[in-house]
Amino acid sequence: MASQVPLLTLAKFLVLIGGIVLLVGGILQAVDVRAPMDFGTNLARLGSFTGIVVGVLVGILALVGSREVVNPAWSLILLILGLFVGSLGGILVFIGGLIGLVAHYVKT
Repeated sequence: MASQVPLLTLAKFLVLIGGIVLLVGGILQAVDVRAPMDFGTNLARLGSFTGIVVGVLVGILALVGSREVVNPAWSLILLILGLFVGSLGGILVFIGGLIGLVAHYVKT
């Protein structure tokens, strides 16, 4: 159990930093949206809006889940969410979830 503490601390830190990066990145993307009053159909803008919403939601879930990395279910959820997003913040969340799972199941 004593060797799990540094790994779980590292996992919490990585998930927390990844969540902050996702949240800040989503907010900065939302501020940079061009021509919000353009009501024409623009699939690229719709994809950008979806990416903003997903990034912010996963960032919030990562911030909440950073306290629960000790639980293997939360670690698995964070692992899947990090894989789903795929940006720098998503990679940090993925690695944090993976370390949380490894720390829980591997006894050293």
